Amino acid sequence: MRFYSINALINAPYKVILDGNFIAASIKQKVPLFERLQKLLGTDQFTVHVTRSSLNELATLPGELFQTARQFGLDECEIIEPSQIDQEKRDDPNNEIVSPTTDILSLVKNNNSLGYFVATQDEELSNKLREMVFVPQMRLVRAVLILESPSAASRRHALYNERNKQNTGGGLMTQDEKELVQKMKQKVRYEPKKLQEASAPMDRRKQKAKGPNPLSCKKRKLEGSAEGEKKKRTRRRKKKTENEDE
Repeated sequence: MRFYSINALINAPYKVILDGNFIAASIKQKVPLFERLQKLLGTDQFTVHVTRSSLNELATLPGELFQTARQFGLDECEIIEPSQIDQEKRDDPNNEIVSPTTDILSLVKNNNSLGYFVATQDEELSNKLREMVFVPQMRLVRAVLILESPSAASRRHALYNERNKQNTGGGLMTQDEKELVQKMKQKVRYEPKKLQEASAPMDRRKQKAKGPNPLSCKKRKLEGSAEGEKKKRTRRRKKKTENEDE
């Protein structure tokens, strides 16, 4: 929702187009559609729409389910008449009946300038919508209503627009956007240096050479000590005795 709000300016009140198979699937799976839409969109400010061609298609399908779906479209939805759709897009060169797919694609062309959400279970239509820009898609998955992620085409277009803003010298950027871009650039320059400093190993300090352990060293004997004099007398006496023996 935030992506479409920023890049495509799609905001409340929202407009949601339901195709015939989506309405039939929601009835079959007993989905409280308006309640789920309110929860998904985050607001009760929305309207649901259905094309006249979708109602005509449901009228041709056999079975009570499709007739109930058609009645839901008539009672609960705002009907988009052919006159509201670009005739150049929907005109069939073979004068055949225009399909709901053609009408829906006509309504969301030109980068979905009318801001429609499209709810469909038709995979062929979904694939075509994914090739278009800024068309939010909804679908039911096991009775759960989901909003698809922005298509690759939409993301590329948003990136192109952002780069174009920056490359035009900021002419299309507001002052707040300029300041935000500048802060991001400074952050990118600062963070790698900070991470490098944080990841660098700490230098080990060289330990100073320590002197000998004083407890392991013998004390030096003083030359004039009593013990030293005693040893000297012993050596002289022993030497004198050896001389007398000789």
